[in-house]
Amino acid sequence: MPQTTDLQPQPELKKSPVQLNSTPVRCCELQRIGIAFLAAVTLISVGIASYFAGRNQSPLNQELSELPLLNAAAAVSGEKYSIATGIVSEEADGFFVLDHNSGLLQCNVIYPRLGGKFMARFTANVNDAVGTGAKGGKYMMLTGRAQFPRASNNPAAATVVYVMDTASGNYACFGIPYDRVVANANRPQQGAMRLLTTGTANPVIDRDNLR
Repeated sequence: MPQTTDLQPQPELKKSPVQLNSTPVRCCELQRIGIAFLAAVTLISVGIASYFAGRNQSPLNQELSELPLLNAAAAVSGEKYSIATGIVSEEADGFFVLDHNSGLLQCNVIYPRLGGKFMARFTANVNDAVGTGAKGGKYMMLTGRAQFPRASNNPAAATVVYVMDTASGNYACFGIPYDRVVANANRPQQGAMRLLTTGTANPVIDRDNLR
């Protein structure tokens, strides 16, 4: 007789709800996080843009934008030479060079309309002005602004140059006789700087006049 085998039905394996739904739940959470992050970045960007737009339209910012631009001068001193720049004309600065050994002070100015060539040169000897004599000195130099009355027979740039002997504390101020009429005619010019005044960083105190 044929043998019969009792086939017991196997229980159906079912995945737990957590396993079936874990991937969709994570995807939804990531999407929500991404949307929230993009919204936050957008709000921050709009806020920053509004802030700077408000600053650009503010009365204070408008007043600052109407102020004239400053023209800064520069100066550097070494052991043998001092150099500086200063406004001499509306078109170009003057380039100042001081030789510490000889005391020769030079101011050279370019003419931009002639290709930027040095066409104006003014000189002075600072040794006698600050009392160092032929031995020379250790100098510092810088430029400053001064609006002098101008006339055809007395041209003057709106810049002066200050030179100081660091050993003695004596200093001098020189003016530059730059002629704008000559420059506008594209003609070269040269001459001597004008010694305007002198002083000292170590004044002698007159105790009798102290009150």
